[in-house]
Amino acid sequence: MKWLDVLHNDPISWLLEPENPSVRHWTLRDLLDRPAEDKEVRAAQVAIPAYPPVAGLLATQESDGYWVKRDYYLPKHSGTFWVLSLLADLGLTAEHEQIRRACEFMFTFQHEDGAFGRRRRIPGQGTVWDAQEAPCSQARITRFLIQFGYQDDPRTRAAVDWLLRTPRDHGMWHCRAADRHGKSRSHYRGCLRATIDVLRMAVLDAEAAAHPATTRGAAIVCDLLMEPSMGKYHVGIPWTRLEYPYADYSLTAALDALARLGYTLEHPEVSAAMEYLLSRQSAEGTWSPDYIPVQPPFDVGQPGEPNKWLTLDALRVVRQYCGGS
Repeated sequence: MKWLDVLHNDPISWLLEPENPSVRHWTLRDLLDRPAEDKEVRAAQVAIPAYPPVAGLLATQESDGYWVKRDYYLPKHSGTFWVLSLLADLGLTAEHEQIRRACEFMFTFQHEDGAFGRRRRIPGQGTVWDAQEAPCSQARITRFLIQFGYQDDPRTRAAVDWLLRTPRDHGMWHCRAADRHGKSRSHYRGCLRATIDVLRMAVLDAEAAAHPATTRGAAIVCDLLMEPSMGKYHVGIPWTRLEYPYADYSLTAALDALARLGYTLEHPEVSAAMEYLLSRQSAEGTWSPDYIPVQPPFDVGQPGEPNKWLTLDALRVVRQYCGGS
């Protein structure tokens, strides 16, 4: 495989170890081109719900379909929103009854216009809908609904449509809330995290991928790759920080989305970003995160240690840009 030539070593056998059926499943599918009906692929996918970290999460789901709190977003990094984002990436689908129950719980938070919103308890007003626009969480919710198999559900289509009609005039997505100091966020040039989240959703849906708003957003993200002054774009962390799971924005996620939208190493910004990503591999051809979100849904490893999920995502990117055969 041509793309393996840019690695210091071949980590495929490590990723295929049966102890982690999720990584094994996606390695077979995305790196070795095995079809969904392949016997080994199907066996790995069937084993995912019994994988101890996943089984532990499923065992803590409440009967109404949520985790921890009825506020789907809280607690941050371990509430329903975060759990479902991770379970979708691991390979669970609506074939699993608990996933269907969780998705129906999420749909109870959807407005008639397709937007998802949280409910807040306000003194003197009771429980009210939050009027804040949140395209980043909207995009992640829509993404995991598509991953779970709800792509053609009218409720998901409404969620996609809401996103495609809400970019700002500058071409990026951004919420309307004030920051933690009470100041308007209008001074920001847009939110890089929200824009990348929209692109990550769009690449899973042909209609969204072809939409002019997606095309414009992708061009902006490409121009910002490895840009050092990210505080202007509602994010303070640098492109050089690798993390898993993706609580914020990440270089691997951005590069993956851009590749699926047709970007190549002929774009100088992409080439520079890829050069950095390749420089972060170990002698074994693996990648280690610099940061793990506080209290993720389950133990995903420690900073500085080789990480199978991050390595898988990095190799998906390398394969797309450096040749598949």
